[in-house]
Amino acid sequence: MIHRYLTAVDDLGSLQIDGRSVRSRLQNEADDLWFASTVRESSLWTDDRLFERLGLLTGNSQKTRPSSTTSATSRLRVAAVWCRALAHSLRTRRRTDPTEVMFVEYLPPTYTAGRHGESQYFGNLPTEVRRLGRSVGFLHIHSEGPVTRAPREIRKLRRQLSTKSSPHVLLTDYFTFGVWWKAFRSWRALQQHAPSISQIDSSLIPGTDLSFLWPTWRSMYDESIRGTHSVRTSLLTAMFREALRKNKETVVWLSAFEGQSWEATFARNVQRSSATWIPYLHTMLRPWDLRARTFVKEFPPHLLAVHGQHDHSELESLHPSLVLVEALRYGHLAAESGQKRPPRFDDTRWLIVGGAECDRSNRELQEVLTAMRLQSVTPHVVIKWHPQCGAPTVELPDNASVSGEPLASLIDKTSVALMVGSAAPLDTYLRGIPSCSLRTPSGFSMTPVEESENFHTARDASDAVSWLLAAQSKPSFTPPVERYFSLDAALPRWRSLLASVLAD
Repeated sequence: MIHRYLTAVDDLGSLQIDGRSVRSRLQNEADDLWFASTVRESSLWTDDRLFERLGLLTGNSQKTRPSSTTSATSRLRVAAVWCRALAHSLRTRRRTDPTEVMFVEYLPPTYTAGRHGESQYFGNLPTEVRRLGRSVGFLHIHSEGPVTRAPREIRKLRRQLSTKSSPHVLLTDYFTFGVWWKAFRSWRALQQHAPSISQIDSSLIPGTDLSFLWPTWRSMYDESIRGTHSVRTSLLTAMFREALRKNKETVVWLSAFEGQSWEATFARNVQRSSATWIPYLHTMLRPWDLRARTFVKEFPPHLLAVHGQHDHSELESLHPSLVLVEALRYGHLAAESGQKRPPRFDDTRWLIVGGAECDRSNRELQEVLTAMRLQSVTPHVVIKWHPQCGAPTVELPDNASVSGEPLASLIDKTSVALMVGSAAPLDTYLRGIPSCSLRTPSGFSMTPVEESENFHTARDASDAVSWLLAAQSKPSFTPPVERYFSLDAALPRWRSLLASVLAD
């Protein structure tokens, strides 16, 4: 089914309009609105109709709900975004000295660097790069607010993180009036050649997967090509181009890779430079997360670093140049691999981990707390919330509290763990913690972990509470860490890869 879906996305990009493909009509020397579109991205976190489309391909959904397209209000919103960006471009920008190796990553409000400058996304890899005699820097993008202006707390955090040996800069530090003007001119040029909805409608071949899916893609396409998403794409593209121009001494760019739209704007820019780009798939590739797959199919990177056999097997059919490296985000499991977790039969602490779907996380947390009350279950509950979601919005009982500690340090104080809001159970399960996830509303599984006596997908909150109550006294088990991750605290694979790239 995934192959059919990816093929339909590719067919839309290849659709001929007046002798030119949709893909080529949405590209120019500066921008690529198609590659950065939400249609290409197909993110289940931002596309609430993804599983409806999969149902169309399987025949489980017979009716499609046509999506709306650009309105006068949407056009006014686009104009407002351009005007706001223009105002942001007139501010004074901070500059830093160039570095030889640049790490590209998000900067959430909860970002914490280690005592030796370790990265939240890359662990101690920056330290290893310094040991190779290379200077290191960090280029951050923010996830909230206008793309051209980071929130005040993020700007303050960046100043706190930055040191002479580890400079941290924001992508918005490269946003000037000249960058705004280049983005606007490129965007306007693409608008003149972008295929319209009606042109695509009339070019479809009836009875194909694309003809079934296109009615549900109309609004996504329109927003990506003529809406505010298209403005974001052009602005990000121009800022990344300026960042690369200002950092010509940087020979290697490493980015935490997921296949998001913003990554497409970076990839197109670094492709035109003389630098080497190493995208690193830093999280587990989960079922039905199509972002990396659609990205690699559209633009196979020169190399793609993956941290285990699971992800390697998931992507190898798309024929990118995969390089197996050690897992960085899960590096805390390296010293513990193959060891049983000490039993904690007297420990009744439950850990609830929130996912990036904030509304769903809060809703499911409330359902679980209600189920606990109805079953008169009162363990000590510790809640670790996703950094993108701030804090839980539901009222917590006396036996529950939110923790700001790193997840890795919370796990060994836990007897059982529950995932809400599509959070992945790997951190807990692979440390030997009996773990439970709630069934997704769509019914499509979102975890690569198979059902077993130590992992359960609950049908509802009541089922989850009952399972956790029984699982908290189970003997510890040895999790199959090696099935998912390549682990070695010394990072020999990373060191070999970087030494080879830096020597070229």
